[in-house]
Amino acid sequence: MQKSYKDLIIWQRAQELFEMVCEDTKKWPKTIIANTIAAQLARSMSSISTNVAEGYGRGGPKEFEQFFRYARGSLAESDNWLYKAMREELISELRYSEYCSKMEEVSKMTASFINKLRLQFKIKTI
Repeated sequence: MQKSYKDLIIWQRAQELFEMVCEDTKKWPKTIIANTIAAQLARSMSSISTNVAEGYGRGGPKEFEQFFRYARGSLAESDNWLYKAMREELISELRYSEYCSKMEEVSKMTASFINKLRLQFKIKTI
């Protein structure tokens, strides 16, 4: 049984993605484009683990599911910003692929968690 949202593997993977972004964006040039992408990317990527944590803290399966859907939206937004970063040559295609692989893992975990929560909620209400 989890004692904290930090015990959830999905939160840990999302946190790793955020840390990758922090590591990469620190090396970027200080231009308007790079700063804009970095700021938006940091916000969207940090939102993934934040939504998992907030959903966990809410307690109910319906709210938890809602925040997992928000996390899934933040994954898509993060991919959008990473794609822009790659197109602007702030990250390599290889690094973009690394992000995509990790984001796909988190996306699958998110979908699985949503399905489990839906089943749990149905079972409890019948």
